[in-house]
Amino acid sequence: MPTPIELKHLRLERRESVAVLYMDHEAENRFHPDLLAEMLTALDQIEADKALRAVVLTGSDPKFFCNGLDLDWMMAHGQDIKALDGYMRALNAVYKRWTLFSKPTVAALNGHTFAGGLFLAAHLDFRLMRADRGWISLPEVKINIPLLPGMIAICQATMTPAGFHKLYYTGERFGAAEAIEMGFVEAAYPEATLLNEAIALAARLGEARTRTYAEMKRRIRAEIARLLDEEDPKHFMSTLSFSR
Repeated sequence: MPTPIELKHLRLERRESVAVLYMDHEAENRFHPDLLAEMLTALDQIEADKALRAVVLTGSDPKFFCNGLDLDWMMAHGQDIKALDGYMRALNAVYKRWTLFSKPTVAALNGHTFAGGLFLAAHLDFRLMRADRGWISLPEVKINIPLLPGMIAICQATMTPAGFHKLYYTGERFGAAEAIEMGFVEAAYPEATLLNEAIALAARLGEARTRTYAEMKRRIRAEIARLLDEEDPKHFMSTLSFSR
């Protein structure tokens, strides 16, 4: 068994063959650079542990799964083009790591899942949502941040065209029933059972042969991974300039 890693912004829990990774960076789990770096480290640890067959990602705060970009950090570095470019590249590295992760992944959306948090959830294999509280939303049209090619592609891959149309062009919030109708979420459960349902699903998926599962995912998501690496960086600064 690999030596456990020390995490400050994440919490890693073992549930038999399933790793449960809790985002634990302040209340909203926004993408601070330290959180992004830790997430890559945690995924390396989970992937190297043969006893762990699947991963569940969730938030530690009952109100938020993830609220996306760390706008405070970005504003503090608003004049540093190199820092902003590095931040966006780090975020895409996390998205790519999840989208191609060799073991099954399940997102347990325990609360609000907005903007970058929605894209993060989209890069996992399956999504379950809290039925009684929490919204999904892409507010980018309201905060003047056009979607990047990789963001568009992952949404097109994980929801109906009509659902994506609603999310992208309205910037409105949608509950669990609507998220299921959009095809983005598999099922919704009360808060008390959501995590256990996600773990059970992950455990079932983890029964598959890892090498085959990983290759299937690589073939399905290869174009999305390419967009994250090659196309998105061409648009980072021009995209962020809309919000200024």
